[in-house]
Amino acid sequence: MRPDTTETARPAVYGMTQLSQDVAQVCRSLLDGHLEEGEGAVGTKLELLQRAPVPVGEQVSLTATVASVAPTTLTAEVLARHRGGIVARGSYELRVVEASRFAAEVAERAQR
Repeated sequence: MRPDTTETARPAVYGMTQLSQDVAQVCRSLLDGHLEEGEGAVGTKLELLQRAPVPVGEQVSLTATVASVAPTTLTAEVLARHRGGIVARGSYELRVVEASRFAAEVAERAQR
């Protein structure tokens, strides 16, 4: 974990930015072994409620479960636990994309 140090007067905590990145990584792992050749997944929606602070360096357990599946979309529900208590909860939506088409779109937007 990296500290959220945007305000020096606050204690170092496992902040929303790092939590969001970790949630994305855990949810993407739900698709491991399920994507076809040439497919990728991109996050399209994140809803996250952080309910309690966690000091930097403490163990946090993230659990993601599939809430719904559509032809090109997976929605996962996520719980973050610290010392047995829920410290955050939310959902993360992933869209399955054609990797080459997605890369071309990114390249095109970079040229604008």
